[in-house]
Amino acid sequence: MKRIVCMGGGPAGLYSSILLRKALPAARVEVYERNRPDDTFGWGVVFSDQTMGNFRSADPESHRAILANFHHWDDIAIHFGGRKFVSGGHGFCGISRRKLLQILQERARELGVHQTFQHEIEDDQAFADADLVIASDGGNSRTRNRHPDIFQPDVDKRKCRFIWLGTTQAFAAFTFAFERTEHGWFQIHAYQFSRDLSTVIVETREETWKAHGLDQFDAAQSIAFCEQLFGRYLDGHRLQSNAAHLRGSAWLNFNRVVCKRWHHDRLVLIGDAAHTAHFSIGSGTKLAMEDAISLTHHVTSAAHSHLDGALGAYREERNLEVLKLQSAARNRM
Repeated sequence: MKRIVCMGGGPAGLYSSILLRKALPAARVEVYERNRPDDTFGWGVVFSDQTMGNFRSADPESHRAILANFHHWDDIAIHFGGRKFVSGGHGFCGISRRKLLQILQERARELGVHQTFQHEIEDDQAFADADLVIASDGGNSRTRNRHPDIFQPDVDKRKCRFIWLGTTQAFAAFTFAFERTEHGWFQIHAYQFSRDLSTVIVETREETWKAHGLDQFDAAQSIAFCEQLFGRYLDGHRLQSNAAHLRGSAWLNFNRVVCKRWHHDRLVLIGDAAHTAHFSIGSGTKLAMEDAISLTHHVTSAAHSHLDGALGAYREERNLEVLKLQSAARNRM
């Protein structure tokens, strides 16, 4: 291969570029990202100890850098009905999404990957001369949406509403807390991902969200509502949003994405563009980066004499793991 293009500079695209550049040092590898280098609209990313073992085998250099910036914990705590239940020994690692992107961007630069930011891709035919084009453009993938007849996506818009927030409150465990209001239940998923910050996701059913008038609230009003409802777990710390890029309500619906096909000719989907798993099991970035490991293995394997066979083997291998996690996520939802 002479030219490989990754459309999307999130963890999926960056990790793909790193691994493919290592495996194919003579190839020109390019990443195109629509946002600026330090833009990120999430808070923390969670990996299990097992996942980190996969990263160590794939690229020890980025693994070391990620490990040096981790916050590690073992417990899951559930608060319900005035009682607290704790389960230990799980082994989780958290890192700022922004820090993770910085680490992967720097590693890609070290290897000679060409990175272009603030670049909108309107048509993947702009890379008609590339040997491999990787669509790593997220859950709302424009590439997937441009070719619905090819990829045949099944998008299930879930009924609950959620808002993704952060706080300086330290959570010693992966925390799930439930609060009942006059209109129904709310819950938080909270975890500490750095020395100073934690993720707090607040979730509720659509009808409960509307009954409280949250569909009419702006971001500041929604944050104030959540602070009051879950104040006992925040210990005086404020909630924060970094979703100023969103128009209208800061509350979202989760879209479960399943694609019947993941590739066509030299174009292949990876990460959330191909599949999504509900945030309550925290595996979206894990799946995306492990997709990159599998894709690199099959594309560079001597066992595949043609690209179509390699991309088909990649999809077959990863689809089973994705279905397992999506099944767990469906039960969790």
